Amino acid sequence: MSFRPAHLLRLGLPAAMVAATLVAVIGSSGTAEVSAEPRPFPAKSRPDRVSGPAYEAKSVIVKFKPKATTSARKAALSKVKGTPDVSVTSDVVTVTGDGPAPELLKKVKADPAVELASLNYIRRKDATPNDWLYVNYQKYLRNVRVNQAWDLSRSAGTQTVAVLDTGVDAGHPDLAGHLLPGYNTFNTALPPNDGDGHGTAVTGIIGAGTGNTIGIAGVAWNAKVRPVKVLDDTGSGSDANVINGINWAVKNGARVINMSLGGDGDNPILHTAIKNAVAKGVVLVAAAGNTGVSAPHYPAAYPEVLSVGATNWYGALTDFSTYGDTVDIAAPGFNITSTAPRAQTPPGYDPYWIGLSGTSFSSPIVAGVAALVRNKWPSFTPAQVMARLKTTARDAGPRGNDPYYGAGILDAYYALGGKWTTDYPVAGADGNDQPGRARALTAPVSSTIAVEGDVDWYVVTSAAARNLKVSLTGSEFNLDLPVNIGPRVEVYNAELEPLATAVNPFPANPNVPVPLTATANVSVAAGATFIAVRNDNGSRDTRPYTLSFTEEGSGGTSPGTAYPVRDVDPPDLSAGMFVTTKPSVTFARAVLATSVTPSTVRLVNGKTGSTVGATVQYDEATKKAQITPTAPLLDAAPYRIVVNGVQEAGGTPLAPFSSVFSTIDQAPAAPVFDASGAYLAANLAWKYSTPLSDLDQVIVRRNAGSAVPTLTTGTLVYAGTASAVKNTGLAQNTTYTYAAWVKDRTGKVSPVAVSRLWGMKTGIAMSTTLLKYGGSLTIKGSTLRIDNVPYAGLPVNLYVRPKNGTKFTLLAALKTSSTGNMSFVHKPLVSSVYMLTFPGNADLMGTRTVDVTVQVTPTISATLAPAAIRLGQVTKFNGYVAPAHSGQYVYLQQYGNKVWKSIAWMRMSSSGGYAFGIKPAVRGQIAYRVWFPGDADHTQAFTVNKILTIS
Repeated sequence: MSFRPAHLLRLGLPAAMVAATLVAVIGSSGTAEVSAEPRPFPAKSRPDRVSGPAYEAKSVIVKFKPKATTSARKAALSKVKGTPDVSVTSDVVTVTGDGPAPELLKKVKADPAVELASLNYIRRKDATPNDWLYVNYQKYLRNVRVNQAWDLSRSAGTQTVAVLDTGVDAGHPDLAGHLLPGYNTFNTALPPNDGDGHGTAVTGIIGAGTGNTIGIAGVAWNAKVRPVKVLDDTGSGSDANVINGINWAVKNGARVINMSLGGDGDNPILHTAIKNAVAKGVVLVAAAGNTGVSAPHYPAAYPEVLSVGATNWYGALTDFSTYGDTVDIAAPGFNITSTAPRAQTPPGYDPYWIGLSGTSFSSPIVAGVAALVRNKWPSFTPAQVMARLKTTARDAGPRGNDPYYGAGILDAYYALGGKWTTDYPVAGADGNDQPGRARALTAPVSSTIAVEGDVDWYVVTSAAARNLKVSLTGSEFNLDLPVNIGPRVEVYNAELEPLATAVNPFPANPNVPVPLTATANVSVAAGATFIAVRNDNGSRDTRPYTLSFTEEGSGGTSPGTAYPVRDVDPPDLSAGMFVTTKPSVTFARAVLATSVTPSTVRLVNGKTGSTVGATVQYDEATKKAQITPTAPLLDAAPYRIVVNGVQEAGGTPLAPFSSVFSTIDQAPAAPVFDASGAYLAANLAWKYSTPLSDLDQVIVRRNAGSAVPTLTTGTLVYAGTASAVKNTGLAQNTTYTYAAWVKDRTGKVSPVAVSRLWGMKTGIAMSTTLLKYGGSLTIKGSTLRIDNVPYAGLPVNLYVRPKNGTKFTLLAALKTSSTGNMSFVHKPLVSSVYMLTFPGNADLMGTRTVDVTVQVTPTISATLAPAAIRLGQVTKFNGYVAPAHSGQYVYLQQYGNKVWKSIAWMRMSSSGGYAFGIKPAVRGQIAYRVWFPGDADHTQAFTVNKILTIS
């Protein structure tokens, strides 16, 4: 742990740290021997608790009974001399009185017009930690929006984090309840105690108790951490320790592993252990390194590991952070505060350290957020977690993915589903980014390295050959600053072939602030001599450097790499380029035309790395390669011109080259928007007429009627990033007008796109609603626009279901006539329910008729034979019911005293037949009939009346 771990690394590692066949793995992602003493934080008393009322002093919230009249509500308020914040016609009002809120509450509760009443409690953001070091010493967490992320998720749940480091002070009060049993790879019989302090600091950044009123706030709030000791008490350990630690952590349920350690050398056995861990669903996060140079640092350099660089509190890359294509993301790693071992804390101090610097302390911030992401989306694979953190990172430095910040700076809030925020600002093109735009150097000049990786070009013109002494003096090197320039000057001849290089990355005594100077003595020919100025550690510095030359010195040249291009357009770091831009590269020397192809001179998307479709034409006379994209570029998007694989005229490979630019942020074009009607719903879909790289949301609003909504009127239907939505809950017989806009992340809104769906009405009529079994009915319908406009050929579906059923089936697919009408003849076998539907189309809403029931009455035959009998004889009344209702009852009824009375009953046969024997007890004429009482399928039915004469 250290303030400036990087710079001692630049002096070289002690030979004792390198085992015979193993790559040394050392703490702070570089070394544990980085400062003489840690800086404990002085003891401080517990902060005062928040005082004052937890509710508004003189107001309460009142919910009136819905049936309470306006006069009753006013009377209730007059009793307490209360003033409502809104009209008393609202059910819920805030009432302000003269006296204390509790007294006011008692009075309003007693009124019969009041249903509920409550104190007007004050709420505060639950996710604001009360840890006393958080407010003033962990402000860097706000830079990566961890504080806002806690409003979305404050739990790592079951996503256990393993910290592979120097161990932990297991009794630290701020880690109480957050540590699970750990492992010591040096002696498995011993606990993973921390004799160095580095591991305790890293563990605290992830898993210190948050909201426990003491110390610091851990990023993962309530995470469970397994400490795994893979570095000894000097901060050093072998790959064997790391491999054993990874394997143990995986077997013991770790879902995220943090490795704030690293060193040179690619070990395939270590790589295999990492790949095995990823295959089992573990996310691995590691410190990118503190070398301040572009060199792979393992294990962070492995593609399966999320490699984390270090920034200051405000997003500037530190001068010690390792850079290069293996860096994935960046996070604060300068002047960090965390837990410290109690045994290494002097009396009178609390066990916390401030001023910790290194990618060692950036990595656990990212690992903590990775645990929160995994808990929110537990089905995410490690690759998906890494992609989530990278795609939601805020761009910093050169636009798009770059060797300094990788995908950008961690944005915890956005990663957990919060709203996007603006990228970090970056200085634009400075006008002398390539030799073709070199600034003439005739006298000492001062300038700055304004962007990470920026190169400033100068040209000196000589009338004859001579010796030059070129001096580059940086600003004063200060260990207390996160960014310093390591002067690097490169000298080239007129053909951009190397003449000399001088670099001074680190002062002899880093504790004494002095300006650093790099001096190159070089022999130059008559004509142009080009000078390139860089910061050797890749960072930017707002403090100026000074470049000068004198005609003196020992001269000479030294080998180096020839610079590949003379100019590039758009200039490096340009912003606001048109989407129709056609980039070009002018080579420094003649190249083989056959080697200039779309695969060796490419334009790639700076965010995704995907190659943009383009043609490439090379002009040998001007040495210029022209890139012509096959489609317009995205707006507000970063692009990178990449040259790799081109050969010089003699066949020598040209050095790889890249340059970045970004396109203009123009307002989005109106979407291609369409609404399609359905029954009580509308299907809405859209696509983008021009590609978008900075989509924030599509906004869809609607009006009932023909008026077009605005962004502030009508009903909000949708706001999001999908490409379609179904709008349900609509009314029948209503026209709807929809409007859609595209909004980009900067708030620019496209012109409106409108789609209107006309309301429709459908009617249904029956030739009869009571039908004899075996008969037919005619169903007539009409489908018209609500203003009575007919459409010929509209598809209208006729559905039917049994009266006792619940499921409609399609009876007929009909088409409207030129007058909007249609008809159909049907012979129902049972009592049935009918309805007509129009499903809607691209211009018309769907509609449906009411249900219409048609009753079907069975037919009943009747025979009375003989129709005349003598008293005491028997006659027969028989017949059939159609359709047959086997086993159901029919009733024989006799008329008397002006009423029909059932005198006998029987079950029908399988054919629907019945037969009653009648033996009257009196003479005269008696009327008889048979009654079928009806069921769910058919209505009741009666036979014709039969008259029996008895003599």
